[in-house]
Amino acid sequence: MPVEDPLHKAAFAYRVQGVLETERETVLFEVYAQRSALYPYAERACRFLLHCYDLARTRLRLDHPYRYNRLLRVFLMTEGKAGAEQQQNLMYLYDLSERVPPQEWVRELTHEYGHWILPPINSYIEPEPWANGDLGERWFIHYLLDEARRGGQADELLMGAPLQALEAYVNRAVSPLVTRIAREGLNLQRWRSRRRDGYEEYLSLALYIDRVYGSARFGRAMLCAGGVEPDDFLRGVRESLTEPDTLRATLPFTNAYLFLPGGVHRWQIVQPREATLMPDANRPEWARCRATEITLRRR
Repeated sequence: MPVEDPLHKAAFAYRVQGVLETERETVLFEVYAQRSALYPYAERACRFLLHCYDLARTRLRLDHPYRYNRLLRVFLMTEGKAGAEQQQNLMYLYDLSERVPPQEWVRELTHEYGHWILPPINSYIEPEPWANGDLGERWFIHYLLDEARRGGQADELLMGAPLQALEAYVNRAVSPLVTRIAREGLNLQRWRSRRRDGYEEYLSLALYIDRVYGSARFGRAMLCAGGVEPDDFLRGVRESLTEPDTLRATLPFTNAYLFLPGGVHRWQIVQPREATLMPDANRPEWARCRATEITLRRR
């Protein structure tokens, strides 16, 4: 029997389930299509989301919310204005057909899945109040592209999206943000803004922490935040980076800015011994690092 979706009361005759097989089977995804022509896309979307789930679980130590029994329901709509939205455990993609480019499927799915699985940071006026969708879009595409390059399974991992299209996306929407923080450190004036510049400063810092300190520290920072304000995330970063006794950082280039909670005086260089840290006079938790890889120990 067709299923009626909760929001629009439309009928969906086709369903694909994504199941996690452990001691007991858990349905993580249900992807619904309104007509048979979209059924293959529902299958591909379900496989794609399962792979995104695996990335979030293994790299960030995140899982689906238990208050929804870990189930995300995805509705592929043929009507409506092109775009997507996520409410509670419901995800909608609108105006879909076989003509939608695969890279657009990837972008929409990762954006809305970011809203679902990443802890939220809120309070922005533009471009949207919640930044976890944009962060998820950039984070997932970066790591999916990385796996596709290394594993040679681009068609399955990326829903058929051309590698060059997603490489262009990463070069435009991910790498410059990380590079800017590494070159300038955190801009406190931008950070305090609730408009687009503040929104992008949050994305930049989040992607920088992931790239420099690794996804495990980044995921832990999101869980430690304990609130939805940008400063809550910054506190989460401080807690995450000071939990282990030693910390390893990989910077994109030499003489880049390194974020060190509490300031340079709280950290001792383990290796390489010739590395140096030059604190910023105006921002004591930021220092220029004359090494691209460095291991530090808390004093």
